[in-house]
Amino acid sequence: MDRLSPRYEIENHTTSVRDDDHDASFTVRRNGKVFYIQISPSQFVNSPIMTEKYMAYLEVLRLGEEVVGDIYDTDVYEWVFTPFEPLFVELAPNTPGDPKDTKLTLHEHLFPDFFVFALDIIDEKRCPRRIPRERSPCRPSFVRFEDDFLDDLEEWTTFYDPVEVTLSFKNPEDALFKQPRKVLIQKGRIECFFKFCHSSVQITRELKTYKMIAAAGLDCQLNLCRIHGVVMDDSDFILGLLLTYIDCAELPLSMRVHPDEPDDHPPAMRQRWIEQLDTGLGRLHEAGIVWGDVKAENVLIDQNNNAWITDFGGGYTEGWVDREMAETMEGDLMGMAKLRKFIFPSE
Repeated sequence: MDRLSPRYEIENHTTSVRDDDHDASFTVRRNGKVFYIQISPSQFVNSPIMTEKYMAYLEVLRLGEEVVGDIYDTDVYEWVFTPFEPLFVELAPNTPGDPKDTKLTLHEHLFPDFFVFALDIIDEKRCPRRIPRERSPCRPSFVRFEDDFLDDLEEWTTFYDPVEVTLSFKNPEDALFKQPRKVLIQKGRIECFFKFCHSSVQITRELKTYKMIAAAGLDCQLNLCRIHGVVMDDSDFILGLLLTYIDCAELPLSMRVHPDEPDDHPPAMRQRWIEQLDTGLGRLHEAGIVWGDVKAENVLIDQNNNAWITDFGGGYTEGWVDREMAETMEGDLMGMAKLRKFIFPSE
């Protein structure tokens, strides 16, 4: 946000796809605390001007564009959050001590102190209204597994309580504001990528694939993302996976290679990437394992310019693999052919 504003991070916003539902909700994080903000025109009183403005802003949110007409998404966020900034400061004050000493567990991030508000508009004025809630309106996960599947998981991987997982940021204070990517387990000895769990179907397929990769011993031989463990809370909800942390500056292959700039990376380096991908996919197929959603976004290039195969959650992406070939070896080969063309656009 603007430098004169208190620091906070907008985690997400949601709107309805129904034409007759004009509600919106926002999630904001500041200093380790979370604010849930709800907006409904049903709570607007004697405010036709603000109602018209809100409806225009709602369209920007629904379209997910940075700018629609002369309205920027930053205009929308400023309009929504400015009335709450004094409350952000009051309810989520700066933590005492040196920010460099900030240390948060995954449990503290996923189950934070929270506040629920509505943004009412009365006589054309934006009026925050607090809504008392004992329970958070959001849970980090609703995914559970049957006992037999959990018993099998315990045979080949490790379960972690979120209190055993520590957030890791280059700037430690960012742990109070941002979603984690890198986390630490086993008292800080192992770096992992934390993948949030949103779909039971996807996570089940992914876990089965990681089991096959481990059984074939491929996770130790190739540049394949491997699993270090599963994070589960006290209620047996699966919160996420602990995967290989690949230091790629958060840039997948899709953002490392620019088709309009064929000389951006030397041909020898590009050849190295395609050979590593070909080798990895070939060994997967020899073991009877399907990669699945083959695309440039699922290839990571690490700091040593090695190409890594990631994301075994299945599915397909239009333009990379045809729907009828999704999650098949034939689909993998189709996606690999598209990857080769992406890496070597002039061929």
